[in-house]
Amino acid sequence: MMSPLSLFARSTPFFVIAHRGSSGIAPENTLAALRMAVDGGARMVELDVQFSKDNQTVVFHDAVLGRTTNGHGYVRNKSVAELRTLDAGSWFSDEFANERIPLFTEALEILKDRAYLLIELKPLDEHTSLADVEVLVHTVRSLNLGPYTLFASFDHATIRHVKSIDRTLYTLALHVPGDKRTPSVIVHSCGADAYGCSIVELTVEKSTDTKAHNIPFGVYTVNEESELKKALAHGVNAVVSNFPERITAAVANLQRT
Repeated sequence: MMSPLSLFARSTPFFVIAHRGSSGIAPENTLAALRMAVDGGARMVELDVQFSKDNQTVVFHDAVLGRTTNGHGYVRNKSVAELRTLDAGSWFSDEFANERIPLFTEALEILKDRAYLLIELKPLDEHTSLADVEVLVHTVRSLNLGPYTLFASFDHATIRHVKSIDRTLYTLALHVPGDKRTPSVIVHSCGADAYGCSIVELTVEKSTDTKAHNIPFGVYTVNEESELKKALAHGVNAVVSNFPERITAAVANLQRT
């Protein structure tokens, strides 16, 4: 039985998060990538969500289909039935031909009781509304996954809205490029529980501020040992990686030396 995320985060000095599943070795945000992530030992798996024309939640990063499927146009303009006909794997490798865009509930079936879930909520636009966010939150809560889920976003108003629905849900404020505020000020302004930035944006000032205010701190996207060493030197709590198995092994190796 997994412990609630709050207990896990406070009792685990450092852990690796799979970015869109094991997206370095499988097509991102597919069931194959999610399975590889949990089979490879990732403690948390990050995924992205979009919404279909018939208001279903699917696991997909972009608002448009062309980069990672053989479809075109906006996800929001397609029904789930239409989205499910698309090939979401061949762009990555013939090995993954005919991987489909997963339903959010399918992803949850793979992750439940095996890994914590990190959902990145996209900034609100003409394709995503607060009503969509509410449906997503309701799904997580109805399946009793709230204690094991972290909601992250660059859109801090969305973070505030998640907290307004249920203050017990865990949220992470992602650093918006160009924002000069300290992590503690950003987190306080939207009521978030944690803070995240890119490995390029990681500085002594940020790590010092998060430690001073006891704020869990994660960085993305860490794929090389040099990046991992930088993150560890700054004392971050977690790193997001396209290669979670490789980075987990590198952590173990560094701890032995």
